[in-house]
Amino acid sequence: MSFIDHKQYPFPYLILVLAALKTFIIASTTLKQLANFIATYHSVKQMLWIFGLLISLSIFSFATDYTCLYLFDGQHFEGIISSSRTYIANLYHFTYFSLTTFSTLGFGDIAPISSFSRFLVMLEIFLSFFIVVFAFTNIQKIHLDEKGQNN
Repeated sequence: MSFIDHKQYPFPYLILVLAALKTFIIASTTLKQLANFIATYHSVKQMLWIFGLLISLSIFSFATDYTCLYLFDGQHFEGIISSSRTYIANLYHFTYFSLTTFSTLGFGDIAPISSFSRFLVMLEIFLSFFIVVFAFTNIQKIHLDEKGQNN
């Protein structure tokens, strides 16, 4: 039972706008909070946990976006097994797709074929690049600070 007829609303546009907003919020919050985190000096282990959580949240969040877009119209992606009609099965497929996209591995077995789905993929690639580069530079900085304090 659905309360919203998704075909009558600009549902794909809503998904894209919210995904872009989410990407901006995650990126800006990461910048602000990481500056505070480094200023109070925490260990590399804590930093790795935080980035692991941030990466997991990003992957699952985009998997949910992909699943919503696919359930709106299955023509946005190709390579999804048509027999998987449950939300959980589709979420599983798109978690796999999001993980391969985030890692830039991209096997190509699931592919975005519409402008909406391609834009979502570009947002995830931007966010993954931002998070990974930001993580490496700051983990290196904390690691060097730890070495300096131990000497």
